[in-house]
Amino acid sequence: MGVKTKISSKAVYEFYKELEKYNIENHALIMLKDGETVFENYVYPYSADMPHTLFSVTKSIVSTSVGFAIDEGLLSLDSKITDIFSDFPHNQDDEWDRLTLRHVLTMQSNKEFSFTQDMTGDYVQMFMEAPFRKTGRGFLYSNNDAHIAAAAVQKVAGMNLVDYLTPRLYVPLGIEKTFWETNFLGENIGGTGCYLKLRDLAKICQCYADGGKWNGEQIIPEWWTKEATRVQVEHKNGKDNGYGYLFWISNGRFSMDGMFGQRVTYIPEYNAVVASFNSCVNDGDFTTPFEKILPNAFCETCDSEWDEKLQKHLESLNKKPVKCDKLPKVPTGRKFYLASVSDVLAKIIFPASLIPRSLTSSFAKRPKSNLDEVSFEVTDDVFTVKWKEEEDEVVINCGLDGEPRFSECSIKGYQYKIWAYAFMKDGKLNAVVKPFNTLSTQYIEFAFSEKAVRLQFKGTPSFVDFIAKNADQSPFIKKSGKAKPVLMKVVRKALGTTEMPMTFKSR
Repeated sequence: MGVKTKISSKAVYEFYKELEKYNIENHALIMLKDGETVFENYVYPYSADMPHTLFSVTKSIVSTSVGFAIDEGLLSLDSKITDIFSDFPHNQDDEWDRLTLRHVLTMQSNKEFSFTQDMTGDYVQMFMEAPFRKTGRGFLYSNNDAHIAAAAVQKVAGMNLVDYLTPRLYVPLGIEKTFWETNFLGENIGGTGCYLKLRDLAKICQCYADGGKWNGEQIIPEWWTKEATRVQVEHKNGKDNGYGYLFWISNGRFSMDGMFGQRVTYIPEYNAVVASFNSCVNDGDFTTPFEKILPNAFCETCDSEWDEKLQKHLESLNKKPVKCDKLPKVPTGRKFYLASVSDVLAKIIFPASLIPRSLTSSFAKRPKSNLDEVSFEVTDDVFTVKWKEEEDEVVINCGLDGEPRFSECSIKGYQYKIWAYAFMKDGKLNAVVKPFNTLSTQYIEFAFSEKAVRLQFKGTPSFVDFIAKNADQSPFIKKSGKAKPVLMKVVRKALGTTEMPMTFKSR
C-alpha cells in the first residue's frame, strides 16, 4: 500500500470488505488524484511489474489505435467496411451500403455474433459472411465489431497493433512492448487478448482525461479523447449512459471494462482515475462497490483508526501457502495416459487445460484436446507434475515446504509463468496453481494408486458458474417461462461433468 495524498481509508476498506462478501478475488488496485498516485496495492502473489490479461479492456486500446489511424489520414469514421476490406467477398444485402467504421466502433454493425465462436481463424472473413440481424437491431455488444476496427487499422497500417502502438502510445507513456493474442494470421485480436500492467492502464486513462497529453506532450489526438469518451449510442438507462468509441460511459464517467472484473474508470468530479484487476464471475457484484463505494475515498476525510484497519486488512489478503506435512506414495518414473471415458467427459464445451475453461473459452488459441501423458517427480521439498497439451509440455513445480515454486511453459505460443504449491487434505495431495497474467487459479486434487491416477480440477473463475450465468441470460432460457428452473438445473448438471475426476492409466 502506498499513500501519497490523503484519501479516505474508510472507503477503501469498505470496498475491500464488499468484495470479500461476494468472494471476489482482488489482484490489484490503483487510484490517481490530479495525476498523482494516492493509493496502490497488489495482493500476493500479484505485483506492479506483472502484466495481466485485460479481456475487453482491450477494446479501448483498439479505439486508441483507430484514433491514431484517423488522425494520420489512414481511415475516417465514415470509411465503408466494404471499401476497407474490398478483397473479401460478401453478399448483396443493402445493409452493406451504410456500414462504416463508426458503426463497428459503437457496436452497431447489426451483424450476427456468438461469443463462443472460434477466434483463431480469419475473423474478417467470418464477419463478412455473417448474416445481418433482422430483429433486435441497434447496439449489440460484440467482439466481432471490435475486431473489425482492429483489423482495419492493421490493414491500412501494414503492421499489427502492437507494432503500430509502440512508437505512438507505449514508448511516450513508458509502457513496455506488450503481449497481445493473435489469430493464426498473425492479427492481434480486437475484442480481447491484450496484456498490460495496471499502472499502464492508469496512465492511458489519465492521458485520455488530460485531453491526450502526458507530461505536457500531446500523445493521443485531443479530438479523439473527447469523441471516444462521450456517448455515441445511448442505452435504455438514460441519455447519460451509453457507449462511445469502444468506451463505456455512465453519468459523465468513462470506463474501460473487461470480463471477470477488469476495470479502469475516470471520475471527472474528482479528477480521479481508479483501476483494478480482479477475478470474479458476476461482474455486477464488482461493479456496484467499484462505482458506489470507491469514489467516496476522494470526498471523505479519514483518521488513523481507519488507516490501521485498512492496513491490517490488506495484510490479511496476503495469504501464505500451506506446508505439506506428509506426502502419499507418488508413482514416479512412469507415464499415465487419459482414459477414454474421462476424455469424453472432459471435452464438454472446452477440453481440460492448465488454464481454467472459463478463460480458454475466450482465448484466441487454445488446445482442442485434453491434457494427456502425465508423469510425476518428487524431491524433498518439490512435487513436479508434467503433462502434454497437444504439442506443448506443461511442467508444474509445486512447493511442499510452504514456499511456492515457479515454472514456465508455453501453450499455443502463449508464455506462462506458473506459481504453485501443494499440501495434503483428507489423504489426498492438493495443488494450488496460478498461471500468472491469466487472473485464474487451478485447484488440482491428485489421488494415486498403483496403476492409475485421478486428477480433479476446479478453477476460478468457476467455469460452471460462468457458463450458467451466461446461459441464464440467453434468449432461449429467458423465454422458457416456468420451465426455466428445470432447464438451469439441467445446464448445471451437464456442466458439472467438467469437474468430475479424470482418470489416467499406466500402460
